[in-house]
Amino acid sequence: MTLMNTTGSSTTPIPLAPGDRIRFGIEPRRPYTVRALSKNFVVCTRHRDFATQGEFVYTVIDWRSGIRGPVTVIGHSMDVSTDQQCRDLLDDLEVGRWEISHRNRVQLDILDRGEA
Repeated sequence: MTLMNTTGSSTTPIPLAPGDRIRFGIEPRRPYTVRALSKNFVVCTRHRDFATQGEFVYTVIDWRSGIRGPVTVIGHSMDVSTDQQCRDLLDDLEVGRWEISHRNRVQLDILDRGEA
């Protein structure tokens, strides 16, 4: 069952809290953990496949556009290993310093969520 599937337009946010787990349709076997959230964005991370401890992959949900993806930065490398770094990324998104990559965004496709 898909909890949310958008068409790239403004989406009503679902209730989330830091620590909640989200599975996305495009990668259902790799759940992400909510690390920081605001009215417009959610920063989620998961451990990088086959990596040493502390290496993360991240995605940002944009409720306003109904999309998710990494921010526009060369190599998509953004240090999101601490909650503070995730909140800093969120703050930068809110003020327009960063945006979600146009090349690597996908439509928002939340399969399910599990509470912390």
